[in-house]
Order: sequence, then structure tokens, then C-alpha cells
Amino acid sequence: MSTSASTTGATRAFLVEWFDRLAATGFDGGVFLGALSDDLVWTATGTSPVSGTFRGKQAYVDGVWRPLDQHLQRWPRAEVLRILADGEWATVEFRGVGGLGVNGLDYSLQYCWVLRVVGDEITEVVGYYDQTQVEALFAPPAV
Repeated sequence: MSTSASTTGATRAFLVEWFDRLAATGFDGGVFLGALSDDLVWTATGTSPVSGTFRGKQAYVDGVWRPLDQHLQRWPRAEVLRILADGEWATVEFRGVGGLGVNGLDYSLQYCWVLRVVGDEITEVVGYYDQTQVEALFAPPAV
């Protein structure tokens, strides 16, 4: 098996196992954050309250994870549609289902993440998602 094929297989296996655990735990912080490199670079596309490029795991936690956690009563459960891997890079298309905002919003949406996996850590992510749904999560509850 070539190095590239071996790396591709390891990347795919890592992501399948990680997303299986995320599906089982509902994006448990230990499972989710535990896979992220301290040197992570995460780009959340668009113009939502959590969009931007975050350099370092702590910057991601402060800029994306914590704000989402404060606005979610229940995190969505990941349902993977497909994983395409090539070397250290992979694209994962998945649905987040059953999420619930503290404002009552059904926070179910579709995602597409492009990820780089080095060893047993995720070092880079570019995330695409429904900007309107994220904006609605940060809106005050309807009266």
C-alpha cells in the first residue's frame, strides 16, 4: 500500500470513528474538542456571529464553540452522508439533527467540512453551513 493510500485510509478511518462517537454523544465537548489539535486553524465561512478564521484550539473554543454552546439547549446529532478522503484531507457532508436553541429554534442543518487530519488530530477545518440558521440561533426568543 502506498503512503498516500495508507494516509487516505487512516484519515477516513479516523473520521468515521470520530463522527460515530459524535453521533452517539450529541457533539459531546470531550469527544469533539479532544480530536482538535492545539495548533488548529478553523475557518467558519460566511458572516454569521461565529464566522471567521480561528488560529489555535483555544481561539476556536472562545470564538465558535462557547458561543454556540451558550445558545444551544441541545447540540444536534451528526448524521454523516458521505466522507471523501485523499491523503490527510477529507470532505465530510453531514446533517446535524435534533439540535435545539435556547430560543426554541429547531437547530437542524446541513454541513460540509473540509478537514485535514494529521496523525490522530484534526489540524485544519473549513466549515460550510446554513448562515441563516446560525443567525436565527443567535436571535432572541420570539415573544
